[in-house]
Amino acid sequence: MTTIQFIKDQMFLGHGWFLGIVKGLTDEQANYLPSGTAHPIGAIVQHVLFVEDDTINRRLQGGESIWERDGWGERAGLPNLRGADEAAYRAFRMPAAALDDYRRAVWAASDAYLDTLTEEDLLREMESAGRASSVGAALGIVLNHTPIHVGEISAIKGIQGLRGSPL
Repeated sequence: MTTIQFIKDQMFLGHGWFLGIVKGLTDEQANYLPSGTAHPIGAIVQHVLFVEDDTINRRLQGGESIWERDGWGERAGLPNLRGADEAAYRAFRMPAAALDDYRRAVWAASDAYLDTLTEEDLLREMESAGRASSVGAALGIVLNHTPIHVGEISAIKGIQGLRGSPL
């Protein structure tokens, strides 16, 4: 197995876990505000999708994020939470299915990008958060990011009395 195939397989698994955990959510469940400092599931969904979109389309390919390029904020009537403070995340509300089309667009773009990569591309140096990084390291962050938030969503579902992880 090549490193590229491993990345594709892990991306596929993360996407599957994500779909499994958000499938069937109602608007009330997606917008439930947990006590403490946790965020509503809807805010986490937007964050997870935007991080993948922004990392692959803007940071790695040098273009615009799909969110910005295709006007998803306006289309979905939702703010972009990039750089938002705690209050904005906790105040975020959305219809449960509002980002389904955006998710499909992001995942299709991610798959298309991964199909163009070579093993050498993974070693390409880039700047990330003010320090040197590589394409492979940036993809590693995306691969770890989604499952972390799947666990968070599972816990928030659990405190609502819902089944958390579908596994």
